[in-house]
This record gives sequence, C-alpha cells and structure tokens, in this order.
Amino acid sequence: MNEGPQKTEAREHHAEVAIVGAGAIGLCCAVELVRAGRSVIVVDRGEAGRGASWGNAGWLTPSRAAPLAQPGHAKKGMKWMLDPESPFYIKPSLSPALALWLLRFVRAGSPKRYLRAMPPIVELCDWSTDAWERFPAEAPSDFGFERRGLLMLCESQHELDAGLRTAELTEPMGVPYERWNNDRVREAEPCVIGPTAGAIFFPKDAHCEPDLLMLALAEHARSLGVTILEQTEVTGARVEGNAVRALQTSRGEIGADNFVLAAGAWSGAVGKAFGLRIPMRGAKGYSLKFPRAEHHPTRSIYLSDRKVAINPHRETLRIAGTLELVGDDLSVNTRRVNAIVKGARAMLRFAEPQSPPEPWAGLRPCLPDGMPAIGRSPKLKNLWLAIGHQMTGVKSAPATGRLLADLMESRTPSFDPAPFDPEGRC
Repeated sequence: MNEGPQKTEAREHHAEVAIVGAGAIGLCCAVELVRAGRSVIVVDRGEAGRGASWGNAGWLTPSRAAPLAQPGHAKKGMKWMLDPESPFYIKPSLSPALALWLLRFVRAGSPKRYLRAMPPIVELCDWSTDAWERFPAEAPSDFGFERRGLLMLCESQHELDAGLRTAELTEPMGVPYERWNNDRVREAEPCVIGPTAGAIFFPKDAHCEPDLLMLALAEHARSLGVTILEQTEVTGARVEGNAVRALQTSRGEIGADNFVLAAGAWSGAVGKAFGLRIPMRGAKGYSLKFPRAEHHPTRSIYLSDRKVAINPHRETLRIAGTLELVGDDLSVNTRRVNAIVKGARAMLRFAEPQSPPEPWAGLRPCLPDGMPAIGRSPKLKNLWLAIGHQMTGVKSAPATGRLLADLMESRTPSFDPAPFDPEGRC
C-alpha cells in the first residue's frame, strides 16, 4: 500500500544537488550547499547519521589527524595479522583488488609522502573543531561538546619518543602540546592506574557524543530545507555523455544538476553506478559504553601503546579501538572487542556494568593513500566526490563541506584543494 506513493514521490524529486550518503560528510556538504543557495536532496541506504559516525570515538582531535598510510603501518599490519587481539588487522584475501590496494598503501606510507600529506588534513580537522564548537549557536542541541584536550598515555619510552616527534611536527600547524610526567597525570586523572613512561597533553583537542551530534546535524540540515530520503538504495545512474542526469534508486529516479558521492565505506560499490572504479576499503572499528564511575576522566585519553580511545561522556564512558581492514564485513569479533576492554582496564579504573555492554561496529572509508578525495570526479563533469576520510570523518566534516561547496560554487577555496584532488586516485 505504501510502496506505490513512495515511488511516485521519489520520481517527482529534482534538486540542484543530489548527495549520496547521509553521514557526517554528506550532511555537512548538504548544509554548506544550502547556505550557498542550492536546493539539496540527500539519499541514504539506511537512516541519516547512523553509519560510521554514529558510534565512533567521538574525538574532535587535530592532534590525531594524519593520513592513514604512515611509515611502518603496512609492516605492522603484516606482523599483527597473526595476532587475533592486535589493534591493526588486515583480513587475508586472494583478491587482486586488495593486493593492489596494499601495494598503493605501502607506497603512500613513505616518510616523504606522509610529511607532505599531514599539514592539509590537520588543517581540515583544526578548522572543523572550531566549527563544531560554534555549532550549538546555529542548531541549539546538546551533543556533549567539550574542549578539554586529549591526554596521550605512553607505557613505553619508544611510544613516548614517537609521540613527541609527531607532536613537534604538528605544533607549527596550530596543535600545541605539553609533556606531562606521571605525577601530573595522576593528579589530573585519578582514573589512571597503569604504569607509564610519560604522557603528552594536547590542550586544543575536543570531544563530543557522536550519536547526539549526528542527530543534531540531521535535524539542522532538515531545518535549513535539505530533503533527506532514508532507506533509499542507489541501484544505478543515468549517465549521458560525460554527465549524470539522474540517480536510479529503490524509490525511483531522482534528478539533479549536480551529484555528490559521500557514501563512506560503500562509495566504491556506489561508484560503480557512475562507471567509477574507486579503490575503497572498509576498516572496521568497535566502541562500547560503560556507566559513569566515581573516577570519571575529565578529558579524552589515548592509550598509545594499545591504540585504545577513551571518551568521557557526561553519563557514560565510551571505549573504542581496532582497525580491521575487512572490506564490508560488519560482524563483531568478540575476541577483539574483549582485547579493547582488557587493554583499557590495564591502564584505567572504570565501572563494571551490570551486564556486558553491546559492542558497536562501524566501517571507516579508506583509500590506499589514506587521504580524503574532495573535488570534481575526473570522469563526469557534474559528479563531485567527498570520500575516503578514514578515521577523520566527523573531525573533518565541516571543513570538507566548506571546501566542496567552494569548489562547486567556483569560490576561492577556504583550503588548498590540491592534496585532496581525486584526479589519479578515483
């Protein structure tokens, strides 16, 4: 009874811009384009905001902004493949596409390319953190924003030295840091119980409750006039020459003058509808929420040796971790989830829940060079890309939306678009 009217309604939809993907990136692009005077439709295969951004760590941390492809990461990944509790895992596969992805990932992780790629992604995240701080004034919603900094705990001297080298690199990019000894750590955060070689504090970093943020962002987009079509699968596209004319969806055709692909980890699959071969891989991460305890952290904490993220919400404690390069597999590996909790308990004192918390799993969208692709598609003149944000989706979303709108509106870009150019990458 309801399917007929839905299809008819969708066929009548036409906007100046149609965006595929209602996650943090897609919604921020929609907000910026509406502000520029465009009419915008956003389609999503699920519910708005319920993808990878819904249950991530909730960090808004320029200090932790970097290309995923880093020196030594591929080597560590190969080593950790044999460890079912390791923080970084590559699912073995005979897929030629994965082999090619890994080859490009290794090449992109050279020290020279990494150092060249870091400043632009830090700039996006730094600008976006300020934008999220201003957001409640535009859309009065409490999403737990707190700018209390991030404390990076290092158990080994090796990890502390590596962290300090990175901090020295990012400080000229507007990311100040302080070196803390053990006494200061325990005075500031009595919840810390494990031994450390020292810590690094980044005072400009912030955090939020990501699920509340996504609800607020979707509500704000709708209030500005963005049409969001949920539970709408993109099944194809009508392409004529070098331009897209319409999206073919489970609810009929949706026409537009310009189209934006911002479908997160599914951008590779959706990109095929446009004739694109996007080298996208999903990287799974988990998070769990525990009840607030007496010794509740006052700021985000990063357990550097264990690669575990701690986010203190007002009523709960969120613990997140792992990076599993698994494609589109969203199944929960209980052993790896337990390893996250075990690692956190080795370093922090926090509450025992009455029943085990339900783990959340999400897929980060990763291109082999670990950098977002933001800009016009190399093949279609009215298709734009905002994809591949790996672990920096929420923390770089406002700046991504601004840059994409600048490029679409032919305005002077707010950020240098060259490092994010899709040409030769997508």
